[in-house]
Amino acid sequence: MFVRYVPWMIYAGDRDIYEVYFTVINRPGELRNALEVFAKYKVNILNISAHSSEGLERAPVFTFVELTDKSINIEEVKKELERVTGSEVYLKSSPVKGFMMDELAFPLYVFPGVRSIIMLENDFTMMVKGLYERLGYIAATFLYHLAFSGGRFMAEYLSRKLGLKGKTLLLEILKFYQAGGWGRVELVEYRPENFEITLRLHDSIECKIFRDGGKPSSHFIRGHLSGLLSKFLNAEIRMMESKCIAAGDPFCEFYTEKIRGRNL
Repeated sequence: MFVRYVPWMIYAGDRDIYEVYFTVINRPGELRNALEVFAKYKVNILNISAHSSEGLERAPVFTFVELTDKSINIEEVKKELERVTGSEVYLKSSPVKGFMMDELAFPLYVFPGVRSIIMLENDFTMMVKGLYERLGYIAATFLYHLAFSGGRFMAEYLSRKLGLKGKTLLLEILKFYQAGGWGRVELVEYRPENFEITLRLHDSIECKIFRDGGKPSSHFIRGHLSGLLSKFLNAEIRMMESKCIAAGDPFCEFYTEKIRGRNL
């Protein structure tokens, strides 16, 4: 696995940072031409995010850059970039030296029509800890049911979007957890005819909060997986955690438990 930085916040020591937004014609080579402008003026690209899709005439490009040479005139860079791309270029400078948050992008989409949010790990950690501090173990039930409906939606949405079935569909859906930063899921056992599926979750963002706590502690992610597999198996499914990094195990492991007599 490779570390990936999501470009919405940047830190670069004591440098002068700018956020730059422009578009390029959606065809091969156009982005390269735009990036050559930055190279020409010795503007260092700290991060870049761009996307294109079928039917999109121009592809949007977001970058964070810093000026390695204090004599660089950012307005000159802007004018040449506009000439090369045929696009209006938007600039934002940071009032805080060396630090900048994204100000030009909103809302955020993972792909067209699907809006998303970003949350810091420490932010999530303090939310979960605070919930337990205020509600005690009731927080576990709350987190489970909060996530359950989200898991059902994810399975329904992706099955409809991808047009897949069976194990192939499940393997694609499970990639959501790694792509979303929750943890990496591995399919260990797959016997859907008996409602038996076992999953292994590596580096759970939830259970690491309670590392060395001595007991399984996944309720938010377990609830999400329960909802997902309930929709996938068309039955009321509850995931049970048999191993957990919070209990000292090297990974978290879940197995399905069908709630007797309850089909969806």
